[in-house]
Amino acid sequence: MTLPKAGVFAHGQAEVVARNIAARILGHARRERYDGRGYCFLETGGGAAGMAQGDFYAHPRYITLRPPSPVWHWGKVAFERYWLWKWY
Repeated sequence: MTLPKAGVFAHGQAEVVARNIAARILGHARRERYDGRGYCFLETGGGAAGMAQGDFYAHPRYITLRPPSPVWHWGKVAFERYWLWKWY
């Protein structure tokens, strides 16, 4: 089973890259690696959503799928609102 391609993974990778660039500019030797972990909401319609979380790099692959429910839908809505508020 594979994880869906979601922006949360690209965002996590981008944060690590940005910290590594800043560290290099500042002359720090420490470098980070993206850990491959993330989660995403899966809209299923009818006011419900599921949630998948896991680790892209784990062997064996570690993925948890939460069944669709209104709770995950509202979690998705809250996450989207927070993300838009924080970044825009």
